[in-house]
Amino acid sequence: MEVTYVCRQASPQRPNDDFVLAAERFVIVLDGATGPAGVDSGCVHDVPWLVAHLATNLAGRLVREPQAALVDVLREGIAATMRDHAGQCDLTNRDSPSSTVAILRRNAETVDYIVLGDSAVVIEHGDGELLVAHDDRVEFLDEYSLAAVSRLRNTDEGFWIASNRPEAADEALAGSVPLREVTRAALMTDGITRLVERYGRSWLDLLDRLEKEGPGQLVADVRAEELAAPPGTYRGKLHDDVTAVFCRF
Repeated sequence: MEVTYVCRQASPQRPNDDFVLAAERFVIVLDGATGPAGVDSGCVHDVPWLVAHLATNLAGRLVREPQAALVDVLREGIAATMRDHAGQCDLTNRDSPSSTVAILRRNAETVDYIVLGDSAVVIEHGDGELLVAHDDRVEFLDEYSLAAVSRLRNTDEGFWIASNRPEAADEALAGSVPLREVTRAALMTDGITRLVERYGRSWLDLLDRLEKEGPGQLVADVRAEELAAPPGTYRGKLHDDVTAVFCRF
């Protein structure tokens, strides 16, 4: 599996809350959630700490147990990261630092994937068929006030994300595709998937652009679209951290 990627912060003035860890057989992509100003997370650590520790714990399990079910890998990765807090933080706090998770793994006979939160995995297989694992539940909340998002985080009525509840792994989108059928794949955080969700691109277009022009081109595409949109057109911040990964088989 040949892997190329770009992982870039929204602004040089702020840290990058996205994180990529790539190895011979797997790729992990995380998108940490920056807490709004004034919200008490109950945690002494920042989001870059969380994504670095979570990625390391996930990778360790993937290396030690290469055949483990990805749901189990994710559940244990969250639990191990909670232990890394070493009693310094209030892990009952609903606003504890959190992250999306997207993992792609190549085994001897299958390509396995899991997605928790609003990142995406796109796999082309067979005769050009696309499998898109993209958990967009956060786009359909009844309201987006700070109190509402806090109340709906990691609930069946809202959305699930990697934070302080290992059982969130059971709510992830997961599956496998026969390796012999897979030609190419991509992993993207929501800083890139907005090309589809907001700006009318197709998943196939993103996959083609990644292959032909590289991940940097998708970053350029999304920045151009963001700057061209009239102010206030879309909910949320103008620019986000961006991660785009292309995998060739």
